[in-house]
Amino acid sequence: SRARPGPGGAPAARAASLAPAMAMPSPLGRQATVAHATLPAPLAGRRAALQISTCSRHSGRSRRSPIARGALGPLRLALSGSFARAVSFTWRTGKWIVAGFVVVAWPVIEILALQTRLRRRRYRPRRIILVRHGESMGNVDSTIYSRTPDSLIQLTDRGLEQGRMAGEHLRKLIGDETARFFFSPYLRTRQTLMAILQAFKHRRVQLTSEPRLREQDFGNFQDPQGMKKVYKERQKFGRFYYRFPNGEAGTDVYDRVCDFWGTLYRYMDFPPHDERYVQNFVLVTHGLLMRFFCMCYFRWTVLEFDQVWNPSNCEIWVLEKTGGGRYRLAGTWDGSSCGPIKFGADKSQPLYPHMWEYAPAREMVPGTPGVLDDPLLAHLRVPGPGSIPAAEGGCDAPRAGEVGPCRAGRRPQRGRGE
Repeated sequence: SRARPGPGGAPAARAASLAPAMAMPSPLGRQATVAHATLPAPLAGRRAALQISTCSRHSGRSRRSPIARGALGPLRLALSGSFARAVSFTWRTGKWIVAGFVVVAWPVIEILALQTRLRRRRYRPRRIILVRHGESMGNVDSTIYSRTPDSLIQLTDRGLEQGRMAGEHLRKLIGDETARFFFSPYLRTRQTLMAILQAFKHRRVQLTSEPRLREQDFGNFQDPQGMKKVYKERQKFGRFYYRFPNGEAGTDVYDRVCDFWGTLYRYMDFPPHDERYVQNFVLVTHGLLMRFFCMCYFRWTVLEFDQVWNPSNCEIWVLEKTGGGRYRLAGTWDGSSCGPIKFGADKSQPLYPHMWEYAPAREMVPGTPGVLDDPLLAHLRVPGPGSIPAAEGGCDAPRAGEVGPCRAGRRPQRGRGE
């Protein structure tokens, strides 16, 4: 029969019989066991019941653990080992595959990139043509700048005729090839452009207004008497570095022209998909901009730039593409052939040979006797201590075909646009 619960809430007889046997080992040894056995009946009954329930849970786990450890344990170990071997094999194989791909694919990528660059250079325009505007009212009467903004100066009748003649010359040079015109937003350049386009009737041409091709800013309304004083001051300070009151310095114009060269390269090498291959770029601009344009590309020094004279009205300069996709200065186009560009003190000296070609850098061997006699290095002939430099920022470069020591002297004084 089932025993009746004792006062502590557990069967007294069963608690009394199981308490000593189920007691947990203790570091106090036998004394702890004896003390536990002599507990009062209510406490002993409760402790025995707690130990019975705890042992039941442990006994349940122990009955399931052999299956888990015996059956699933080796399977888990086998799976973990197979996975590790698979990962290791994949890693070793992947490294060899990647290395082989790099060894094989890298030269192919380089070859494709080289072919892309060569293709872009091959499809650059055959020519870059620079055209100065025709004769303007400011070229005839300099006082007009005191009452008319520089951007609104118009062409004379002679200037319009010069524009039409320039169009005929361009038509002979270009023929039936495609052309894209970039032009300054000034009124005299737009009038020159329209006069040039009369020679291209019934032909499709591309037109782009480019503010960076505008004339150097000489100030706002310019008083004639005040400008004479300004030009004398510029001659002393240096034409390339002098900043006009309320206007620009030559360095500012140089910077924006070089920036325009970057845009021009993007037009050449990355044309929009809907545009055709253009064989000629024509820039209708100003004389000073034509010189700065060549200075940026051909890497003329400041001394060389100062010796190049301003082109005449509607004078045409031609840059022709060479085999490597770069450009060479062919000279002045007169409708039948390319002539020389005005250079030197008397405007009759030829350009130095290196000024016709693209030259990214100039080389020298310091300490070599006579190394600075080369016109390439004329800009390095600096004055000695205590000497007074020339007006244009240093020693004059020798004349074409002439070598010698540094010669201090002043160039002929020039006016506006020269």
